[in-house]
Formats: sequence, C-alpha cells, structure tokens
Amino acid sequence: MKRELKNYFTFNKKERNGILLLSFVLLVLVVFYQFSYLLKPKQQTDFSDFKKAIAELDYIMESKEVVKEVSLFYFNPNTLDDQGWIALGLPEGKLKVLRNYQKSGGYFKQKEDLQSCYAIGDDFYNTIKDYVSIPKTKKPATINHQPKITNKIIELNKADSLTLISIKGIGPFYAKQIINYRDELGGFLSFSQFAEIWGLEKLDVENLQKQTIIDTFYIRKININKVSIEILRNHPYLNYKQAKMIVNFRNQHGDFSSVKDIQKIKPISRELFRKIAPYLKVDD
Repeated sequence: MKRELKNYFTFNKKERNGILLLSFVLLVLVVFYQFSYLLKPKQQTDFSDFKKAIAELDYIMESKEVVKEVSLFYFNPNTLDDQGWIALGLPEGKLKVLRNYQKSGGYFKQKEDLQSCYAIGDDFYNTIKDYVSIPKTKKPATINHQPKITNKIIELNKADSLTLISIKGIGPFYAKQIINYRDELGGFLSFSQFAEIWGLEKLDVENLQKQTIIDTFYIRKININKVSIEILRNHPYLNYKQAKMIVNFRNQHGDFSSVKDIQKIKPISRELFRKIAPYLKVDD
C-alpha cells in the first residue's frame, strides 16, 4: 500500500521539470490577468460640455449687475463722489470704469452725454436720467491761458474748474489735477497737500494761499463701519493691505466706536493715522 502511494507522489526529474514549467506558466497567466486592466488605456471622461456650462455661468454672473436698494436724488455727474454713485445703484466695478473715463478727460455737458460712457448702461441711464442736474455755464469762445488776477477769495473744496482757472497761476491742466486729487481725498485739509499732486511741482502755493481759502467743513468723510475694501483702498492715503486690515478688524471685532480704534491695527502707523483720521467717521 505504501509503495503504491509512493508511486503516485514520486516524480522523476523529467516530470518535476514539467511541473515547474507548468506552474511558471500558470503564475504568469495569473499575474497577467490581475494587471491586464492597467495596460488598457483609461477611458477619458469628456468634460468639455461641463466646462462650457461653467464658463457661461461665470460670464452671466460677471455681467449681471447685483440688484441693490437704490436711493434716487438730484446730482451733478461731474462732481458726484463714489458713495453717491453707489447709492444710485452703480456697481463698484463700473464705478472704476467711470472714474477712468473722467480722469482721461471725460466731461458731461448734458445728461445725454452719460450714454457715451461705457459704465453707464441703458437701464441705469433710464433710471437716473430724470435726476441728472448739470449747471448750465456759458463756454467762452476762447480760453485765455494767461494767468488771471482776481480779488475774490475762492474756497478750494467747492470750486469748479472754471473758478479755479480764474485764479492767477492756475490753468486748465492745474485745475483738472487739483479737482481730481481733491475728489480722491474727499477734500483738502491744508495747502501742504498740494505738494502731493502730480504735475503741480511748479505751482506757487504761497501765491495760491493769498487768493484762496480751505474750508474743512466740506470734507467728505468715509464711514469705516460701512465702507467696503474696494472703496476704502481708493483713498490716496491707504493701500489695499491697509484697507483690508481695517475691514477685517471690523468684521472680527464689530463696528468701530471711534475712529481712534483703527490705531489698534498694526499697519496703521501714528503718521498714517494723523493723515487719514480727518477723512474717516463711524456714523452718518
């Protein structure tokens, strides 16, 4: 019996080699089968339609104006400040386009001229057109670029370009630069700020002081408890980082109880606070 069993389980050298070869072939087949899916090219999912839909959605969201509660009032589009335009319902993105248009020399002589500005869409124009109030001034046939002499004392925070040109030493270019910077600041506090205006290096400030005054009553202040980063960063004394820190501090700690509270913010130095504080407020 044992001998018979031994005969079944005992192999000669040739048989052993055959078994080894067969085992190797089987092993190769098993490994090949297990990993054959890795050798097949993966089916690529077509996301083109999805991406196209996302792109169209982004375009719609970017082009669609956010509906805000608007406050209609009579205004002069040549002198209206940023907060005034926003109150009328002009989006902040289009406000930048409008300011660039004005800085490049754009001026509205009549309300229909608003339609020539890309920022003023048809719907927005139809909403505000009945409230546009542009003072009618007679344009002189020729502009005298020679310095003029006037005995009238002019208040600089309310003067328009024609009034400024009447000042000795102020021509059209100087008048435009002064008004642009005044609007960016929110009004002048002192004559020393004229040194900050680009292109006015040769302006005789001492002579200007003899013919004008600065009334700080007309300073336009920014409510730091309501202002956005985009509006705040546009002030000449603040950059994006400082504006963002002020708004973030307000969001984290609640409304400011006093303008002095912004001194708790690290980027606001003592010198910066001295310059910017007169242009800020915490309530309306």
